[in-house]
Amino acid sequence: MKNKTYNKRKICIVFFFALAVIIFLIGRLVYLMVFDAEYYQEKAKDLHERERDIKAARGEIVDAKGTVLATNRTVCTISVIHSQITDPEGVIQALTDILEMDEGTVRTRVEKVSSIERIKTNVDKEIGDKIRNLELDGVKVDEDFKRYYPYNELASTVLGFTGGDNQGIIGLEVKYEEYLKGKNGKILTTTDARGVELDGVAEDRIEAVAGNTLQLSLDYNIQMYAQQMAEKVMEEKQADGVSIILMNPQNGELLAMVNVPEFNLNDPFTLPEGTEGMSEEERQNALNQMWRNRSINDTYEPGSIFKVVTAAACLEEGVVSLNDTFSCPGYYVVEDRKIRCHKVGGHGGETFVQGIQNSCNPVFINIGLRLGVDSFYHYYEQFGLLGNTGVDLPGEASTIMHNKANIGQVELATMSFGQSFQITPVQMAATVSSIINGGQRVTPHFGVRVLDKDGRVVKTFSNDKGERILSEETSATMRMLLESVVSEGGGKNAAIEGYRIGGKTATSQTLPRSANKYISSFIGFAPADDPQIIGMCIIYNPQGVYYGGTIAAPVIGTIFENILPYLGIEKE
Repeated sequence: MKNKTYNKRKICIVFFFALAVIIFLIGRLVYLMVFDAEYYQEKAKDLHERERDIKAARGEIVDAKGTVLATNRTVCTISVIHSQITDPEGVIQALTDILEMDEGTVRTRVEKVSSIERIKTNVDKEIGDKIRNLELDGVKVDEDFKRYYPYNELASTVLGFTGGDNQGIIGLEVKYEEYLKGKNGKILTTTDARGVELDGVAEDRIEAVAGNTLQLSLDYNIQMYAQQMAEKVMEEKQADGVSIILMNPQNGELLAMVNVPEFNLNDPFTLPEGTEGMSEEERQNALNQMWRNRSINDTYEPGSIFKVVTAAACLEEGVVSLNDTFSCPGYYVVEDRKIRCHKVGGHGGETFVQGIQNSCNPVFINIGLRLGVDSFYHYYEQFGLLGNTGVDLPGEASTIMHNKANIGQVELATMSFGQSFQITPVQMAATVSSIINGGQRVTPHFGVRVLDKDGRVVKTFSNDKGERILSEETSATMRMLLESVVSEGGGKNAAIEGYRIGGKTATSQTLPRSANKYISSFIGFAPADDPQIIGMCIIYNPQGVYYGGTIAAPVIGTIFENILPYLGIEKE
C-alpha cells in the first residue's frame, strides 16, 4: 500500500515538473516570437546578407595654382566566395597565372571556407578587367583606389603617402586625413542558407562619398626648381643632404620645402641601392630615416644665423646701438675659456654694424653678456623659441635648450652666436621671418583651404599673424643691417643685380667636434625693405670648402634670381 502511494506521488512530481518545463518553454517561445522577434529577424537576415565595401576616392592635393600633386588611380580587389565556386582548380589556375602569384598561396585562399576571402588588392584595372571577363563562378572583382603621385619624388617628405588601406601615414596626407579620406560605401547582396547569392533579389548599394580637395600654398614650379638646385649642390659638394625652405614671411605660407635626397612616393617602401641584406629592424629604421623631413623632424646648431636673434634682442633691450665700437683680437675670454672668432687674426676695431657684417663672434659674445641670462632667456621665450612653430606637419621636433638655472657666462657666450643649443630649420626660418616682417610671429603652414568636388571652398585655414615679438622700429633696423650683410659683408654671394637682398650666413660644426663635420647655411629675404619671400638653405656635411657664405648663399641667390620675377617682384 505504501509503495502504491509513493509511486503515485512520484508520478505527480514528474508530471508537474514536466508541465512546468513545457509551460516555461512555451512562454520562452512566445517571448522570442513576440517580444524578441525583430532582433532575431535581423539576425536571420544577417545570415543571408553579405557586405562588400566600396572604397571612397581620396581627395586630391593641389598646389597654389591648382596643379595636382596627389590623386588616385583605379585598381581592383580580387576576392573569392567559397560557396559559389564551381570549378576550384580552374579558379586557382587562372588567378595564379593572371595575378602572377604563388599557386600554394592562391590555393590556400580559394579553398578556405569563409564568406569572402581576398586574394589580392591594388591590382591594375586592366588585369582586374581581364579576370572579370573570364566570368569565373565565385570570383569577385571590386574596383578600388590607389594613391598616385604624378611627380614621384617631388616634395615627398612634405606630401607623405598612404598605406594599403589608403589612409595617410606621414606628411600632409596624415595631417589632413579627416578632409581627404572620404566615406566608404557598401554593396549588400542576399544569399541562401548555403551562402550562394540569390538571382533576382535586388542588390542594395550605398554609394561612396569622395574626400575633399586640399589646396596648398606650395607652388609646384618653385618646389621643382628648389629641388633641382638642392640636388645639384648636394652632388657638387658630396653632402649628406640639403634642405631648402621658401616662405612668405608676412603670413607664414610655405612655397617650397625640400629635403634631398627625397624618395619616390609611388614606391615608398623601396630603399636605395646598397641597403640589401638588412634585418627587418634595420630595414624599418632605414625607411624611417628615408622618410624624415629634416626641416621639421631634426634639430641642429644654427650657428651664426642665430646672431639675427641676438642682435634683435639686444637692440630691442637697448644694450647696444649701431654706433657702438668693439675690438676683436680673434678671440674673447669668458671665465676660463678662450672662445675664438672665425677670423683667427681678428677683425680689429669695428662698429656693431661691421660686427654683424663680419659675423664676428667676439662682438656677439660682448652684447650677449651685456644682455644677461635673464633677459636673454626672456627674449628667447618671447620670440617663440621655447615652443614649436605649429607647422601643419606631424612630428615637429622641439628646441633643445639649457635650463635657465644651468646657463652660466660661458653658456650665454656660446648661445649668443648660435652654439650649445639646437632648434629646427623651420623654427629658425619662422623666427627670422617674425623679426623682419615688422615684428609679429608667423606660423609656417602649407594648408590654405579645402574644396569640395565642385571646387567650392568648404573650409579656409586661418593663419593670421600672431602676437608681436618685436617693435616695428627694431624690425626695420634689422632689415637694414641684414641688407648690409649681403651688400657689404659675408653674404655678398647672394646679391642679385636690381634687387635689394638681406640675409645672414652660418657655418656650424656638428657634434662631436672631433668628427670635423660641418653644416653650412644661409637665410635670405627679398625685397629687403618689404620682405615678400624668405629662403633658407642648409647643406649637411659638405666636402671641401664648407663656409655658408661661399656655398649656401649662392643657392638662395640663384633661386631668388629665378623666382622673384615669377612672383611678380620686379627689379628696382
